[in-house]
Amino acid sequence: MARIRYRVRFPEPHTHMVGVELEAEGVTGPSRLVMPSWTPGSYLMREFARNVMHMEAADGSWRPLAVRKADRGSWEVDAPADGVLRARWVVNADELTVRTSHVDATHAAINGASVFAYLEGRTDEPVEIAVEPPAGWRITTAMEPAGENVFTAADYDELVDSPLEIGTHRVLEWEVDGVPHRYAVWGRGNDDPARLVADTTRIVQAERDLWGGLPYPHFTFILHLASGQGGLEHRNSTALLVDRFSFRGMGYESVLGLVAHELFHAWNGKRLRPEVLGPFDYTREAYTRELWVVEGFTTYYTDLVLRRAGLITPQRYLDKLAEMITRFQQQPGRGVQPLEESSFDTWIKFYRPDANSPNATISYYQKGALVALLLDMAIREHTGNARSLDDVMRLLWERWGARDVGFPEGTVQAVLSEVAGTDLSPVLVPMLRGTGELDFGGLLRTTGVMLSRAEPYAGPGMAGLPAPPPPREPETGMQLRVEGGRLVVAHVLAGSAGWRAGVNAGDELVAVNGFRITSPDTLQQRVLEAAPGSTLDLTVFRRDELVTVRLPAVTVPPSRLVLRAVKDATPAQQAVLADWLRTTVPAAPAAQPGATSL
Repeated sequence: MARIRYRVRFPEPHTHMVGVELEAEGVTGPSRLVMPSWTPGSYLMREFARNVMHMEAADGSWRPLAVRKADRGSWEVDAPADGVLRARWVVNADELTVRTSHVDATHAAINGASVFAYLEGRTDEPVEIAVEPPAGWRITTAMEPAGENVFTAADYDELVDSPLEIGTHRVLEWEVDGVPHRYAVWGRGNDDPARLVADTTRIVQAERDLWGGLPYPHFTFILHLASGQGGLEHRNSTALLVDRFSFRGMGYESVLGLVAHELFHAWNGKRLRPEVLGPFDYTREAYTRELWVVEGFTTYYTDLVLRRAGLITPQRYLDKLAEMITRFQQQPGRGVQPLEESSFDTWIKFYRPDANSPNATISYYQKGALVALLLDMAIREHTGNARSLDDVMRLLWERWGARDVGFPEGTVQAVLSEVAGTDLSPVLVPMLRGTGELDFGGLLRTTGVMLSRAEPYAGPGMAGLPAPPPPREPETGMQLRVEGGRLVVAHVLAGSAGWRAGVNAGDELVAVNGFRITSPDTLQQRVLEAAPGSTLDLTVFRRDELVTVRLPAVTVPPSRLVLRAVKDATPAQQAVLADWLRTTVPAAPAAQPGATSL
């Protein structure tokens, strides 16, 4: 029997309260109870102690022990005379995200870091947890069962890494290669359980094929149908939150992408990981410069897995990739923050965005994925398509992930060069530590896929009239949101027309040249209608004061990028393309007038 045991109760779940008890044997002196400040996979100090109430302690006979708050997330407890420490506390669990806990009258979703305080110095011991669910509720977790409503974990890290879904949720079960998989689905929506299981099976098989096998004894997808979207990786499970009505059309593609992404972490991130990412110190930040591998590479493979699983077409994959490149190219921060720095500073920047974030930062998910793309193409080019990034992942897995040992900083760079058969540092180091533009030319050289601007042909003019000019789009640099019917500026991109005019984040847009504007489309149309080189009177409310600024009427060629296979691709390029996307891609139609290659 474990010498550290937890008990969880929900006497009145509609109040969002969780009652927790901890019993520890072998306590011979004063001790410290610690509440984690963060949860692995989400790099922000969330200070979970803020939700803790009524911390009490006693010995094995429930004789009270003195408890003193020691700092923001820990409590000092006097020594129990009989060597048994009992502590109990209450947690307010009313945050429905994948990183926190949520309890109401319908279910209890428990993220361990936000609920379970630990005994300092004893986190490496086996743990037992007993759950007392309300009548009619079931329990789903990746922890091993040890009796009715009782589960065990090898240590505190495994407890934290094993979320629990407790309620009247649906359970969908199936096997892949004899390995049990299941969904625990809470909430109602337009999901199709049979289709979801079938498509998830294809994702599991595609990722298995890439890595060479499944790394877990069983896997649980905890799926919450509500509003919003997010996922958090765990070793043998994942917590997913999606919009309840997102199981049709493009929304469903996004759901499958989330499933593919979080499942990929069962290999990359949970077992194959930088050495600072486990075991954990839950009271301080775990700094690493290599989240571009953990999250960036995983993001690159997310849509590639959907393609290889046959869940999206080759051209749809290229369209999604072009959309990612477009979003990255529109971010001024790409010229400010290096990729390694974005990883290291995630604790203070990525999870704490502000009005200037697009101008000062980049996402290691996004740029990391694009760097993975370019590395994949570089390896294929250097090896004549004999090797690819897939081989890098498998070699890293063989040397580090399969042994469940974190790799030292610099390991991935060395393995990339090893697989490529040449030193990739001249290409890789500038992408990691510099802020220069990414060179997508290797994509064309290797696969015969061309990146170009989407400049649709405007068509011939009417009879007797000249052809219209090539289409252009307004460039205000203002990213807008609608709040209670008001049009509010969320961000102003550095160097843009809005930036030069002095528009501020937080401004409420009211009128252009004296006429009210009620939507982003209205503003765009007014800029398009203005004479080239002119300015517009833009009226805004700024801190409740009416202000007018002069907005330059600037238009630019369309910024959206597209990827298309060229018609004259060589047999070698066609072979790489087929291997990369596991198929062939139809050649692009004849170039339209005005198309610009990048």
